[in-house]
Amino acid sequence: MPAKITRQMSNIKLLFIVALLAVCSFCYSSSSAVQIAVHPTDLFPGDAFVIKILDMETPSKTTACIDEKRIPLGPCGNDCLLGVGVVDPDAQPGEKIVIVNTEREQMLTRISVKKAEYPEHHLKLPKKQVELGPKDLARVNREADRLKKIWTARTERLFESSFAMPLPNPVITVYGARRIMNDRIISIHGGVDIRGRLGEEIKASNRGRVALVDNLFYGGNTVVIDHGLGIFTVYMHLDRSAVNSGDLVSKGDLIGLVGSSGRSTGPHLHFGAKILSSNANPVSLINLPIE
Repeated sequence: MPAKITRQMSNIKLLFIVALLAVCSFCYSSSSAVQIAVHPTDLFPGDAFVIKILDMETPSKTTACIDEKRIPLGPCGNDCLLGVGVVDPDAQPGEKIVIVNTEREQMLTRISVKKAEYPEHHLKLPKKQVELGPKDLARVNREADRLKKIWTARTERLFESSFAMPLPNPVITVYGARRIMNDRIISIHGGVDIRGRLGEEIKASNRGRVALVDNLFYGGNTVVIDHGLGIFTVYMHLDRSAVNSGDLVSKGDLIGLVGSSGRSTGPHLHFGAKILSSNANPVSLINLPIE
């Protein structure tokens, strides 16, 4: 091959390598500007966490996910996105990866899942109070299908700052408690029970839109609030509700009164949280530092 052609090819290769290095250098420099913060990083199954992503060039093209579930993101200032995720209630102890994709790269951050110990409540009840008949079972299934459609909705952010407890009273049944009826596990408590007096006022945990007001088989008079970004709070066993479906409520607004409707043994409030369609520990949601 003539020397002139060889020199030309060498120059072309050199220019290609220089250009490639320049592109790679740009990719790395752009990634160093993006900041990811997750809190908390040590969680139990069912716990919620907040993720904040800062200094993105194109926020609209940024996504986050855990366990292949996408975490909806909403604005929290200039070039800032915020979302709330949840550890699957059935997660085993170990590490979980939260994946963030920007326009230019993929970044990973880790959270640690700890082993949880849940209390057990043993009950002996007549068979007819434990096993549902065909009519009741059909109703329960219809209600479950209706609720499932609500949990899958992903609306814009409505919540403002942190969430609050709807009643200023002690929790009497914790999240995750096992109810064992007639020596068989019947249910795992998907929320918390809060002590309450008949007629005591229940307040909205945060700003949101009322997604459901209905009388359910298990929950009795129930209110569900959609706070946006896949976050819902649930209020059950009400004596009566004080809102209508579609209402926009603010944090601290009256939404109902404590009762004992549905399958309940006395006045109290069942308070739940749904995040990414999973039963989340509502206390963990309350504890999140949301701005």
